Amino acid sequence: MGPVNHESPRADELVRPPSRSSVNPLAAVPAENALRLHRNENPYGCSLLVQESLSIHDGFAQRPGPIPQALLQAVGRHIGRPASDLYLTNTPFELLERVLRVCAEPGDSVIAYTPHTPQFTQAARNAGLSVLAAPRVGGKVTATQALRLRSATANTIFLGTPNDPTGDVASPLEVLTLLRSGATVIVDEMYAEFTEKGLGILVGEFPSFISLRSFAPWAGLWGIPVSYAVAAHETVARIDDVWPQAGLTAASRIAAGASLDDAALLLNRVKHMRLERARLYRRLRKLNFVQPVPSHGPFMLCEVTRGEPERIVELMGEEGVLIHWCEEDGLSTHLRISVGTPQHTDMLMTVMCRIAVRL
Repeated sequence: MGPVNHESPRADELVRPPSRSSVNPLAAVPAENALRLHRNENPYGCSLLVQESLSIHDGFAQRPGPIPQALLQAVGRHIGRPASDLYLTNTPFELLERVLRVCAEPGDSVIAYTPHTPQFTQAARNAGLSVLAAPRVGGKVTATQALRLRSATANTIFLGTPNDPTGDVASPLEVLTLLRSGATVIVDEMYAEFTEKGLGILVGEFPSFISLRSFAPWAGLWGIPVSYAVAAHETVARIDDVWPQAGLTAASRIAAGASLDDAALLLNRVKHMRLERARLYRRLRKLNFVQPVPSHGPFMLCEVTRGEPERIVELMGEEGVLIHWCEEDGLSTHLRISVGTPQHTDMLMTVMCRIAVRL
């Protein structure tokens, strides 16, 4: 398939807004030269084929049209589902809000496993829904936590796997228990390519299961974060009836199509990131002020065991390395560090060893 055609009016919606301490103290290093390990960005960037395809396209003045069937089929081949099970949008936020609006009525509640992103809360609010928090137990999703909150007006359950920022993946057995209860289960699988196996196989078994995916992390497209839902074709048809799949911009189509054309290269980069994630975990374990948590995402959650998280973020920023303090996620004693290249890991560790004496 040749280059296909996404503009990103809300491209940063699901990139976490910087907290007051992940925004850059950068006293000594210019912001443009900082090592960005605070926003889960792909360190390898997008495919050169994306850049080339965008540079030669001359139709950006035209309004978006129907999504080419060839693009839907290519996405389907990527995940092993028919095109009729797919619904594409320009951004993760747009996708999440539309799915929530179709799955629940205004005034209802949605049960969400914590922690979840602030953007989920905003999307639920936009859809007229309140959020009921279901805590993880020992960092894990357990079906009982959500099922005890179910009611006639709270029959939609949301969870992230791998979860941001914990990196935990939900057990298929727990998700099956949720589905067998009759609940609608929406699973944010944005980082699915970084795991051994996603939950998309459940789409063929349960019409009430919806998986949310994105090109942003694995294809290096946070600037053009083409996203899509994988669901039973009846569910896709319901969403399409309200918001027809005709709004995908030219830049979105081009970026998605070119990324799929170059998927072998991009997925090989993901493989390198998974290997580097394991190396990052081993290196962080040697420090005496943070304790890393095993992760299935392109990031590592670390509990601060000595010093103050805000102070660590500040000192790292002064050295030109940006990391995320998870205060907004209810994890005020934790930091999240994105997986970079081997060179990025080496630089990170050099700086962390240097600031250790200042804590």
